[in-house]
Amino acid sequence: MKTRIVAIICVCLSLTAIQSDIASQKQLRHRGFAGFSYRAVSKADMDSLNLPNTNGIVVRRVFPDTPAARAGLQVGDIIKKYDDNVIIDESQFISVTRLYYAGEKIYVSLLRNGKPSSASLVLEAFPKETSDEVEVEYTAFPIKDIYLRAVLCSPLNSEKKKLPALLIVSALGSPRLIGMSYYSMQRELARAVAKRGFRVMRFELRGFGDSEGEDYRTTDFVTESNDNLAALDYLMNRDDVDKNNVFVFGHSTGGMIAAILASKREMAGLITSCTIGRTFYERMIETVRLQAQLADESGIDIDKEIKEYLNLTVSVARGDSLSKILARNPGLSRFVNESNRIMDDRTVEYWHQQLNLNLSEIYSEIKEPVLVIYAASDFLTQLACHEHIRDVLVCSGNPDVTLTVVPNLDHAYAYAKDKKESFENYKTRNFKENPEATRGIIEWMLKHAK
Repeated sequence: MKTRIVAIICVCLSLTAIQSDIASQKQLRHRGFAGFSYRAVSKADMDSLNLPNTNGIVVRRVFPDTPAARAGLQVGDIIKKYDDNVIIDESQFISVTRLYYAGEKIYVSLLRNGKPSSASLVLEAFPKETSDEVEVEYTAFPIKDIYLRAVLCSPLNSEKKKLPALLIVSALGSPRLIGMSYYSMQRELARAVAKRGFRVMRFELRGFGDSEGEDYRTTDFVTESNDNLAALDYLMNRDDVDKNNVFVFGHSTGGMIAAILASKREMAGLITSCTIGRTFYERMIETVRLQAQLADESGIDIDKEIKEYLNLTVSVARGDSLSKILARNPGLSRFVNESNRIMDDRTVEYWHQQLNLNLSEIYSEIKEPVLVIYAASDFLTQLACHEHIRDVLVCSGNPDVTLTVVPNLDHAYAYAKDKKESFENYKTRNFKENPEATRGIIEWMLKHAK
């Protein structure tokens, strides 16, 4: 039995079969789906339209046969107002959209080619995922007084069979569990693993998609870790899952939460991928410098940015309030968005808790088999972090640790010949799946299934 208690995680959840049955019957209210993707307004947008500094979001893509398409929205439209809400930026727009549900009518004020225009649309429920290769089940699981939306992919004709399973841990951004024609690393991984005999579960973070509760971006690291623990307990206690044969996969910052889960629950194995393994400060300095170099910034500006990041993160780790930090160093306000959140749109408390994790201590408690994956073309994380994870595990006596470095693979499990190409692909969102890591994960899981 696991006896260690991670200092900042203080919940112990136990879901019964009755709870699981109630969860499977829970009907969540569907948030409204408009049917377009978007991006921030850029300086190039303002220059091309001869506009002053302007708030809003730019329509990147309009999906066919959706409310947005039927309302006549076009790529390049700058949305200024969504119903009665003036749109400031991407972060605030997410907050606005979560207020509306399927069936509601929305009036949109926009700029088209620099001229005012408008449209109205009736929101729909998000389209569900479908597949001819695996079974797709929409369900929900409880944590305290709310339910979170989950999707399970399973082998065809596997209903009521007790199968091994995989939980895909959520990270900084919640997955969107919908059936749309865009590349999703988590969806592709889930389906590939399901086809080989596993039930694979993903879920939407609280307040996102159909999940109930407050906006996950306003919560802290403890809350997010507990939500993932509730997801694991729900999966393990399903009648159609072999609870002694459950694996956990954590990607990016999700790798840290996956490690916490492995330190708190018995499981068949842990897979941690493209993640953080050393202290945040070590990896931050490297990733800030690399990304700035890939963006062709000057050495002077890069050194200044690293210094400012260190000033911000050290103050946050110490427990200083945002107001105190900005009073001492007003220049750090550039890291704060309109919602008073920092670094990837999260709260100061979230980062305070994460920055104070001792990852080596967490990994030293894990005795289950561990697969560590690093993508050679990943410009967001470093090989040194993954080597450190391996070394800590081995030195702490874990007898089954594998580190795999996959060439031509980037952070999104897409093809990229190097970090520079991956950096450019992230700008265009031009991803082409590289299945090599997924093949390795499946082979490792099949080998370690009990």
